[in-house]
Amino acid sequence: MTYEVWIDRRPVGSFTVDVRPGFQNPSMTFSYLDEWLSDDRGFAISPDLPLQRGPHTPAAHRTTFLSFDDAAPDRWGRGLLEAGMRQQAIQRGIAFKSPTEIDLLLAVDDETRQGALRFRKDDKFLAVERARASIQELPMLARAAQRFADSGEIDSEVLELIGVGSSPGGAQPKAWVRDEDGAMHLAKFPRTSDVVDVSAWELAVIKLQRRAGIRVQPSSTFPLKEEQSVFLTRRFDRDGNRRIPYMSFKSAFAVAEYDRPDYATLARKVAAISAKPRTDAAELFSRAALTAMVHNIDDHMRNHGLLRDGSGWRLSPSFDVTPSRSGSSNTPLTPEDDPRDRDIRLLVNRAEDFRLTRDEAVRRIQVVDEAVSRWREDAVASGVAADALDSMSTAFEGENRARAADLRGEQKVTIDLAPAPGLARPVGDVWVKPHTRRGRFVEGHYRRRAQ
Repeated sequence: MTYEVWIDRRPVGSFTVDVRPGFQNPSMTFSYLDEWLSDDRGFAISPDLPLQRGPHTPAAHRTTFLSFDDAAPDRWGRGLLEAGMRQQAIQRGIAFKSPTEIDLLLAVDDETRQGALRFRKDDKFLAVERARASIQELPMLARAAQRFADSGEIDSEVLELIGVGSSPGGAQPKAWVRDEDGAMHLAKFPRTSDVVDVSAWELAVIKLQRRAGIRVQPSSTFPLKEEQSVFLTRRFDRDGNRRIPYMSFKSAFAVAEYDRPDYATLARKVAAISAKPRTDAAELFSRAALTAMVHNIDDHMRNHGLLRDGSGWRLSPSFDVTPSRSGSSNTPLTPEDDPRDRDIRLLVNRAEDFRLTRDEAVRRIQVVDEAVSRWREDAVASGVAADALDSMSTAFEGENRARAADLRGEQKVTIDLAPAPGLARPVGDVWVKPHTRRGRFVEGHYRRRAQ
C-alpha cells in the first residue's frame, strides 16, 4: 500500500508499508519525488531522510522516521485512538488488534496533525469525522476528557473528543479548538487529581517569560468552575491556513530515551542548524535560566522544538513551562550540573556555548530574575487565588534567586593587573588609572600602546 507524503500543500514523496526480512512489525520505505529534490526550497523532512534519490528505510530499531514521531499521537492521543479502535472492533464483532506505530500515525486527522506533514491515499488526505471543535464546546470537551482519563470509557462526548484530541503531545488531556476567527488553539484540560489550578499557573509563567524577552504564543484561560480552568494557547505551527514544518528537539537531534542532553550542549546543536544561530542560542540561555528559576521539571526533549521559516530552522516559541513545588528534571543546565539542584551560575560559566559573553550572560540572568520576581503579581492576574500563592512559593523563591543576586553583586572586572612592586614597567605600554566603565569598577592596568 502506497501513501503520498506532503509538506503543507506540496508533495514531497511517498512511502510503502512493508515487513522487512528479519523484522516482525511492518515499517516504512520512503522515496523523495525528483521535483522535491531538484527544488531550491526542498529540505530533508527528517534528520534520517537525507535529500537523496532512492528508497530510504528507518533505523533497525524503528518502523517510522524521526520527524514522523512529532506528527504521531503521544500518550494521551494514543489512549484515545486505541479506545476508539477497540470500540469499533467490538461493534463490528471482530477481535481487537493493537495498532502499530504506523497505524496510529495515519489515524490522526489531517486537520489537526502537528506540523506540516500530511498523508494522502487515493487522492484524499487522511481525515476522520468530528475533527473540528470551537472554544464554546470546551465545557463538554473538558467533561469528556476527565471522564475518559478516569475510566477509559467511550461515550458520545468522548467520540467528539477523539477527532480533536488525538494529535497533541504529552500525557495531559488536550484538544485543538478554534476561536471565533477560525484560529486554532491548544486546549489543556485539568485532571481530577489536580490540587491547584494548573492552567492559571501555566498562564502566569507565560507572562513571566514574556517579561524576560522569551518568545511565547498568545495564551489565556477558560474558566470551568472555582479554581479550575482550561489553558488555551494559539498554535505556532499554523499561519492562517499555511502549515509550518516542525520538529521537536527529540527528533531533530535524534535524542534516545536514555539520553539526558544538557542546555549548553543543546545550544551548540541548535546553533549548528539554525538560520539565526546567535539569536536562537542566546534565547535558549534565557529559557534555561527561567526554567530553573521557576522549577519547571517537565522540560524533556519533546517540550522544545524548531520551526522552519523561509531561511531555515528556527527555535519555536516556548511552550509547556509550568512551576513545580518539588521533583527534579532530567535536563541539566550544563554537563557539570546536578538536575536535582540546577545552578544558574553554571550557565554563566558556559556562556560561550550560548554565543554570549560572560557580561551578556549575567545581564540575561538579571532580566530573567527581575521577571520572576513578579510571579505573585502575574499569578493573581492569571486567575490564581490570592490565598493559593504561598503554596507555590518554593517554585519561585528557590536558591537560584539568591544566586542571581550574587551575580548581580559582582562589581569588579579585572582586565590586567599592574605588575608587582619592583618589576619593571613593560616598555611601550601605557598605564590606565582605575576607573568605572559601564557602571563597573576596573582596576588600574597597563595597556599596549597603539603602534
